[in-house]
Amino acid sequence: MADYKTWMLTGYRQNHTNGREGLQYFHVSGLVNHRYFSDTNGQDIANWNTSYTVQSDHGAFSNSNGRYYCYSEGVFFSTVTLMYTNPNTKDFHVALYKNGSRISLSNDHAGGGGSNGHTWNGATTSALCRVAEGDYITCRAIASSGATSNPRGYLYGGSDYNGWQGYYLAGAQRDDPST
Repeated sequence: MADYKTWMLTGYRQNHTNGREGLQYFHVSGLVNHRYFSDTNGQDIANWNTSYTVQSDHGAFSNSNGRYYCYSEGVFFSTVTLMYTNPNTKDFHVALYKNGSRISLSNDHAGGGGSNGHTWNGATTSALCRVAEGDYITCRAIASSGATSNPRGYLYGGSDYNGWQGYYLAGAQRDDPST
């Protein structure tokens, strides 16, 4: 077990391999436009509204490809909530991925459009995972095949209804990163 001083400082240690320091975090919200399931199903979500983006120094989040890059080893927590309409009332999932492998998945079955009283729905998933320098985290929306055909469901664009956050847990890193 780490001593108190090491535990207090571990989240703020400088990464000796890339010169970055401090506890990394990010928050993005609001998609630039609607994202129809048929166009974005199972793809990393990119192009968030940059006016709602907050992140630690060194800019680890890339809005162009929707990836959050891990600059150091540690334990990382992430959560994503997406607002969507699902007129065909089919399964809908929000997922988090580490290096292209799924680490968390929601299972939501809501919708029906305005005639069913559920025009807009929300789905959330979270994950806690160990990361190494060079890993990346992404989020995706996954809709069943019936939700990608007419009438198509879509993620809400504009405003800040959608949100994705992540941060390192201070004190959760190992004292000796080589083990």
